[in-house]
Amino acid sequence: MVFRAPKLLIQYWMITSFLFLINPCATQIFFNYTDFSQTNNKNKPVILKGNATISGSVIQLTPDAVDNWGRVIYPKHMQLWDKKSGELSNFNTKFSFIIDSHGKDRYSDGLTFFLASPDFPKPIPTDGTGLGLLSRKQLSDPSFLAANKFVSVEFDTFPNDGWDPPADPVREHVGININDIKSQNSTPCLHGFLQKIFKKFSYNELVCATNNFAEENKLGEGGFGGVYKGHLRDLNSYVAIKRVSRGSTQGLKEYAAEVKSISRLRHRNLVQLIGWCHEKKDLLLIYEFMSSGSLDSHLFKGKSLLTWAVRYNIARSLASALLYLHEEWEQCVLHRDIKSSNVMLDSNLNAKLGDFGLAKLVDHGNGSQTTNTAGTMGYMAPECVFSGRASKESYVYSFGVVALEIACGRKAIKSTTEENEISMIEWVWDLYGTGNILKATDPRLCGDFNEQQMERLMVVGLWCAHPDYTARPSIRKVIHVLDFEAALPILEPKMPVPTYLTPPILASTSSANTSEKHHSQSSNHGSNTGSSQLTTYSTAST
Repeated sequence: MVFRAPKLLIQYWMITSFLFLINPCATQIFFNYTDFSQTNNKNKPVILKGNATISGSVIQLTPDAVDNWGRVIYPKHMQLWDKKSGELSNFNTKFSFIIDSHGKDRYSDGLTFFLASPDFPKPIPTDGTGLGLLSRKQLSDPSFLAANKFVSVEFDTFPNDGWDPPADPVREHVGININDIKSQNSTPCLHGFLQKIFKKFSYNELVCATNNFAEENKLGEGGFGGVYKGHLRDLNSYVAIKRVSRGSTQGLKEYAAEVKSISRLRHRNLVQLIGWCHEKKDLLLIYEFMSSGSLDSHLFKGKSLLTWAVRYNIARSLASALLYLHEEWEQCVLHRDIKSSNVMLDSNLNAKLGDFGLAKLVDHGNGSQTTNTAGTMGYMAPECVFSGRASKESYVYSFGVVALEIACGRKAIKSTTEENEISMIEWVWDLYGTGNILKATDPRLCGDFNEQQMERLMVVGLWCAHPDYTARPSIRKVIHVLDFEAALPILEPKMPVPTYLTPPILASTSSANTSEKHHSQSSNHGSNTGSSQLTTYSTAST
């Protein structure tokens, strides 16, 4: 094997979370790092070695230069094997990283996660060979390998003939290594899906498309940064460009969440990702342009008066999008910020749900358990406010609020009105209880609507916004009622008082778990460019 160093620049940013699950006789270990800034690391929860440094709230494993290596080490010992009982412990870990190639097509070696003894030596020479795990000299020394056992999982992004899988022409893969750099088993790596599925744009292209991100092209602003309208000459079409603010930790998290979720979803009622750009410290996502803007701009800001037929179709389309997210995709997708301003309309006023920056993926069957809450006040279910936890049913609640906004033409919370009308849900529920629910319809419609459809949408809205999350319907049941395939539910004449008991905590896909009796390692291999590792050390009892 010959290691060659392509002249590339590499940076890694890493956010890690670990949840250690135990065997009955083991002690639980849990650590969850979402911010590596100096102020949050006074007790040194991780150890940096090699060229790794803390950069803001994240860790840069290697500098902008070739022939470098970096490690991040969890310093506490973990027992993985009990000699007397023969028991092994299980672990699970999740971490996020970014490889910045600065616009180059090749981006060096990759990254490893490995488990080894606490005194596992550094690579000598420290030239980045073997992805920072072992040097070329150490790899060829049988006595060294015999004395320094390790297990590793490699995220290999650089082809090495003789060591890497020959079948895949790209050969980017995830591999399992045991005391060797050659993988015992491997699978194609998914990290390159953005490049293979979506178009990569240069930063200069997007500067030209937006007239250098001119203020007059700004469509909106959020905590992550701004969204701009742009025209791409090559595609001869307008697009929406989401630009993450430099130095925004939350923006980086939302960028990662959005890439992880929306880039894999395909549905007619979801805003589609077209491409991406990552150059230096600029992170941008390019979406289809929704020329009619957001739903709230029509309902509350006077952009246009939506007819009843259009409104009912918007509600039905949003329900269809949620059915896909909650039940029809391979995992349950919790959007976590469903609101009128995130429902976008195309030139034909067809609705598409956008902004997946807060989205979470959970396994089917776990969607009704809880995860950390997120969202916007007025659209958040009472259990989110009371406990800080949310579930799939919590976002059915959000749909109910939007459905009522569509029917009533007003915001969920309206402070400039009579006291009994401040909360839209309570006001509509009072009218429902007296048999006068149609009095809550948008007066701007001047009675020009289908009364049966209007009643269904409003009652469904109340049903979804029920204070008791166990009383809410599934989104599939919602669609059956809106399509006149099921009868309207009979609700309480008075809105129930919200009560909430915290459901079981969800083991979501953003956490990781392992038992104190188990350890995991990973190692990288490739050329002798800058390379990196996240390392967890552990020892076995004898």
